[in-house]
Parts: sequence; structure tokens; C-alpha cells
Amino acid sequence: MSWFDYLRRNSWVVFLHRHSELLLVVGILLVVSAVFHWIPLKFGFLSFFYLPVLAAGYLFGARRAVLTGATCVLLVVLYYIWLWTSFELEGSTLVPALLGLAAEQWETLANLAMWGGFLILIGGLSGSLHERMISSYQQVQELNQTLEGQAAQLTLTNEALQASSNELTHRAEELHEKNLLVEQLRKQLEDTLFSTMDATVARLSIQGRLREEKRQIAVLFCDLQGFTTYSQMLHPEVVLDDLNHFYAVMEELIERYHGHIDKYMGDGIMCEFGAPIDHQQFSLQAVVTALKMQEKFRTERFPWKLRVGIASGETIVALLGTRRKSYSAIGEVVNVAKRLEELCEPGAVFIDETTYAAARHFVEVETVRSLGRRRDDDKKVLDVIGEKKQLLDRNPRDADLLFDLGKLYFELREPSPAIEYFRRAMELAPDNSEIKVWFADASVKKDEFEKISIPGLSVRRAVYRVTGLRNPLLDRNRFPQSFYDQYRRLEELIEIPDDVTLPTEVIDATVGHSKGVAVLAYALADRLALGEDLKRKLLTAGSLQDLGKSAIWHHILNRRGGLSDTERKELEAHVAESISLAKRLGYDDPQVIGIIAAHHELLNGEGYPNHLKGEQIPLPARIGCVADVYCAFTGWRPYREPWDRRIVLNEMRKDAAAGKYDPAVVDALVELVS
Repeated sequence: MSWFDYLRRNSWVVFLHRHSELLLVVGILLVVSAVFHWIPLKFGFLSFFYLPVLAAGYLFGARRAVLTGATCVLLVVLYYIWLWTSFELEGSTLVPALLGLAAEQWETLANLAMWGGFLILIGGLSGSLHERMISSYQQVQELNQTLEGQAAQLTLTNEALQASSNELTHRAEELHEKNLLVEQLRKQLEDTLFSTMDATVARLSIQGRLREEKRQIAVLFCDLQGFTTYSQMLHPEVVLDDLNHFYAVMEELIERYHGHIDKYMGDGIMCEFGAPIDHQQFSLQAVVTALKMQEKFRTERFPWKLRVGIASGETIVALLGTRRKSYSAIGEVVNVAKRLEELCEPGAVFIDETTYAAARHFVEVETVRSLGRRRDDDKKVLDVIGEKKQLLDRNPRDADLLFDLGKLYFELREPSPAIEYFRRAMELAPDNSEIKVWFADASVKKDEFEKISIPGLSVRRAVYRVTGLRNPLLDRNRFPQSFYDQYRRLEELIEIPDDVTLPTEVIDATVGHSKGVAVLAYALADRLALGEDLKRKLLTAGSLQDLGKSAIWHHILNRRGGLSDTERKELEAHVAESISLAKRLGYDDPQVIGIIAAHHELLNGEGYPNHLKGEQIPLPARIGCVADVYCAFTGWRPYREPWDRRIVLNEMRKDAAAGKYDPAVVDALVELVS
């Protein structure tokens, strides 16, 4: 049997183990009592009775400590009574003896009472303090246990969170890999789509924004003359390399002027303007693109000639096909454009009447006639027309001169200008019957002369050969002949190529505006006797100051009605965009940037974007403002006809007097163009 089993089976050992603390207190009390009995100085030894009381208070609490203190007091009092009466009770009664003893030992009894009271009080206090300490200790233990439990729970939670975090990290990595794969697949899809269709069409198709609809657009066909013979003479690799170079040049031009390449047809291209993005000046965009195509052919020295045909009107545009789809246009306009391209002379651009009507303010054309004439004869007639027009500029109310010009145009089989001159002559000479006869004859012959029979089409149509863009400096309503003669040389000084300005100007039909502003600003500075360096900077700034319109929604630029506050703020933002584009092009001269930044500021502070006033606006910017306003009001816009020069000058004089424009600059303008 083990020692542990022996202790467990003996009850007295268990009793001692259970009551060891009580036995300790009793043992201390007995020891103190025994010592108290045997020592001579009993009263001085009374302090030793605090030992059992403090031990009881520490081990059992306040109640046991008070009982232990009371026991000690009772024990000492009884001991003293026994000690005193052991000699005096012999032969006497108990009560009288005790009373006599109390009277005799009252001082000692009082000291014992004080000692006993302190003893009991100390026992109660020590026990209470110990109980509080034990309670606090237990609370701390319980709190520690709670915290340990929470710590264990937190550890488990952290482990779970760590596991979840690891899982999330793993899932995130998988998701990232999938996203990369999706992005790679998307890019491959876009690359594939972009390689087979126009980038805008591909993007709108992905976004689900392409609609099947009827829309007014311009269709352009171009084709190479002599390509078949050329391809038979060379190796296929050389032919394909040259053809791809041709496509690359044409693609860049078509995209620059906001066209959509529909398809390649061997050595030809079909494209649309006004779809899928519904630009309003689609006919003008198509004509300018065609002219730039022919210009590129001359500069790039391609080994072929290019034919271009353009027609405008209503077509159906949609994604055609079921599995293999292509965004295209169908309708009579497409057929007309193709026939015009086939009819077109190599190196020329043929357009239909609808296209000419939309772009007539900006292009020079010749009517394609059904009956051929010798070009030498036409040249002689045109020379005579030029001479008579110069005479007409000096005397615009000469009815005979107007009549002669009408007859010359009728001889060229161009009845429209002939009718216009006859009409003006009749207004000045209403009684002249000969003019009336010619006017009637030209009106009758108009369709016969101006419209030709196109193979494959049942109705005769008017066809025009585009010879170039109109020079705004030749517009005599805006710039008189004297102005042109003096400043025509400035066209050669303009550093900004029209390839920079035209893509923006075709959006809102302001072709030539930047050239007019640049030349007029230079002329105004010259009139005000400014330095040559500043005049050159005005020439540059005038060409660049409206480039930022390319960032404005084209419907705002072509709006016929008023603009909302939001739209007006968007329009005003073009100034900052013009500055940004000018800097990107390398024109970061502070004065040039300053002119662009303030060319819409007014002296009375009502301009934009910074609402500068008076001398806060530099003089060059005030000059640029006046030039811009004059060219804008005298030029044609989609929402209004051009204003007469005299009306514009009168209005600008009034505005200068009201504090909008610099009066000195406006006076210089009047002197230049009156």
C-alpha cells in the first residue's frame, strides 16, 4: 500500500488536513496562553495575543478573527480573576469578594478593557481587509480566467481568420489570374475585332450600342486606276506591300476626319461618314477627306491614280450578317457613290448634288456636264469671267456686267450661277426683256445642263468635280480685295499645317476660320504698329486657339438653339484644351499661350474662362478676340447664314463703346476691311 493510500484511508489524518488552519490558530493561542502563564511580566506580554487574532483574520476572515479576539480577552480576564481570587476567596463569600476585587483592581480592569477592545477591533479590521483582498484576488482570478478564455477564443479566432485570410489570398490570386486571362482574352477579342472592323464599331458592338436605323450619312468610294496592270508586272510580295502602304495612308486620313471604314474591296475602299457616330457635318467631312486623299497621292507618289466618288442621303445602317457580321450601309446612296467613283476621272473627286449642297460654302467645284467641251475653250471663258468679276467688285450694281457674266456661265453649261447673275441683273433692270429671256432659257436648261445620265441609275443627276477648298481670304464679304492684295503673303508664313486644324474645323463647319483669324490678327497688329515678332506670334496663336473644340461634343458645336449652363461650361472648356494641344505640338511660348488663354476675354469682365477685365487682358489677346469675333460673324455656320460685313462692323463698334472690345483694335479693323 502506498503512502498516499495510507493517508487517504486514515480519518484522523484527513481531519488534520481539513482543519489544519484552525489547529494552527488554536495552537498559537495555546502557546501564547502558556507563555503568558509562566512569564512574570504578564501585562507587557498581552500584545502577543494579537498573533492568534491576526492569524485567524488572515486565515478565516473578520468573523473568526473577532471571535478569536473575544476568546483571547475572555481567557485573559478569567485568568486574572482566577489569579486575584485564588488568595482572597478563602473564608469569604464570592460576590462581596469580587466587588472588592473590582474596586481594588479597577485600573487594571480598565486597561484590560482597552486592550480587549483594540484586540477585537484589530481582528475585525484585519479579517475584513483580508476578506477584501481575497475577494479582489478571486475577482482577479476570475478575470484572468475570463481573459485566458477570451485569449484562447481569440487565438482560435485568429487561427480561423488566418486560415480564411490564406484562403482569400489564394482565391484572390486565382481571381487575379482569371482576370488576367479575361483581360488577355478581351484584348485578343478587341484586336481581332479591330483587325476586321472599325475600332469605334467594335467598341460600340461590345457595349451593345449599335442600332439598326435609317440615317443621313455620306458614303465614299475610292478605287485605284491601273492597279490590275501594275499587279501583273510585279511579285505578289511587292504588290501587297505597296497596297498595304496605300491602305495605311488612307486609314489614317479617314480616321482623322471621323470616317468609318466599311470594307476593303481589292484595290478600293468603301467608308461612311455620319455613322456609327452621328456627326452632323458628314458631307463636309467626306469631301475634305477625299481632297486630302488626292493630296496624299500627289505627295506620296503612288504608282497609280485614285478615283473618289461621294454621295449623301438616307441609308439603312446596321450590323449585316448572322454569324459573321459587318457594320455597313445599304440603299440608293451607296449605289450612287459607287457609280460616281466609276465615272470619276483619275485624280479627281466627284460628288452628288446633296453632298455639294451641304459643303458648298467651303469647296470649289466644277459641274460635270453630259456634253463634252474642249478644255481650252472653257479656259478662255473662265479667264473672261475672272476679268469681269474684278470689274464687278468695283461696280456691283452694273446690270450689263451681271448680264454678261450670266451669259458666260450659260456658255459653260453652268446654269445655276448663270441664273443667279440673270436674277441680279433683272432686279437692277426690270424692264430689260432680253435678260428675262435668258433667265427663262437658263431655268429651262438647268436640269439638262447640270444633270447627267449615270449608268445604272434611272434618273439624271447633277454631278460636281471638287477642285479644292475655298480660301476664306477670297471671300469679299469678309476681306476686300485691297486687304487680300496686302496680306495674301501671310498664308505662306503660317507654320501650322491644315492637317492640324481641319479635323477640328470639319466638326462644326468652320473650315478656314483659323486661317482667317490668324491673318486678320496679324494685319490688326500691323495696323497698330506692333513688332514683327509679336505679329508672328499672333499668326501662330490664331491658328491654334480653337483646336480644343475637338474635345467638345459635336452636337453642342452645331446646336441651333441656346445652350444650357452645363453645355456652355463645356464649350468654355475648349480654351484650356487648346492650350494643352498647343503645348503638345511644341508651341509653348508664353505669349502664344497667353493669347490663346485670353482670346475670349472681354474688357468688361463678361468673357471667359477667367473673367478678366481691362488691362488684365494683354493687347495681343484683345487683338485675337476682335479677329475671332469678326471672322465668326462673317462666316457661315450650320445654325445661321453669314452676316453682312457692314452690320458686323456696326455691331462691333457699339460693343466697343459699351466696353466689350478694345476701341483702338476695332477702329483698326474698320480701317482694314471697310
